[in-house]
Amino acid sequence: MKELAEYIIPFSGMKIGNYNFDYKISDKFFGAFEYSEIKKGDLIVELLIEKSETMMVAHFDIKGEIVSECAICLGELNVSIDKKYRQIFKFSDEEDLKLDDEITFVSSTEFEVSVAPFIVEFINLSKPNKTTHKEGQCDESLVAVLDEYLLVEESNIEEIDVEDEEVTDPRWNALKKLKNK
Repeated sequence: MKELAEYIIPFSGMKIGNYNFDYKISDKFFGAFEYSEIKKGDLIVELLIEKSETMMVAHFDIKGEIVSECAICLGELNVSIDKKYRQIFKFSDEEDLKLDDEITFVSSTEFEVSVAPFIVEFINLSKPNKTTHKEGQCDESLVAVLDEYLLVEESNIEEIDVEDEEVTDPRWNALKKLKNK
């Protein structure tokens, strides 16, 4: 992918030491990842790579804003991101038995690594699970339409939960009798 070429780090020519990379992440970057939850954003990624003989340790410092969906009215919502992550690239032809999300094995036949997939993954991990507008900022007309199609009123939800807990499947009672013997 041409648009992600700047995120490729040719580590084979790098000497042992520290290297800094700065990336500006925009909508174009997110467009390169078809399955990313985030499609819009304006972020800065400062990447520090500590290269040694056997590995590279990459420190990602991600700051900026992404555009997310409000969980109530489905309108666009700007969400601030300020997170730090670490990824270890271990030079090895044999993968260690301990699998870890923080460690990526790099074969001796490889000479470069793309940090773009890690950046998009870390940004997606930084997004809160549920984003909502502040009180009173939701699109009221859209909320009214959604409320019209709500299948269960909130007051009935508690009653349904209580009823479900009290009713037990008669098969369980038969199994309990076998357990007590």
